[in-house]
Amino acid sequence: MGIFTRTKEITLNDAINITRTTADTVLVDIRDKEVFKKDHVPSAVNVPLNNVSTIHQRIPDKETTIYIYGDYNTRPKKAVKAFMKEGYKHLVRAGCIEDHHVREYK
Repeated sequence: MGIFTRTKEITLNDAINITRTTADTVLVDIRDKEVFKKDHVPSAVNVPLNNVSTIHQRIPDKETTIYIYGDYNTRPKKAVKAFMKEGYKHLVRAGCIEDHHVREYK
């Protein structure tokens, strides 16, 4: 029997504000490197979903609270499972960048 872990979900705008003002937090963009280069939240670090094993290089402290966002193709929910397998416990889904852009321009 597996352990069920419930993950908190907030908006990307809220995650941006939290990571700007709170220590030991980081905003992670899980999209491919090429997509990240074209458009991303300036304070985000890129840990592509297809290369999650590199997270230790970018975020060595597993106690860091990680706010994860992607796009409609790379869902943050998948990343949460992958990051958990790497030993990270404090994970928050921060939605999709498309939703952020929609709110940004309204």
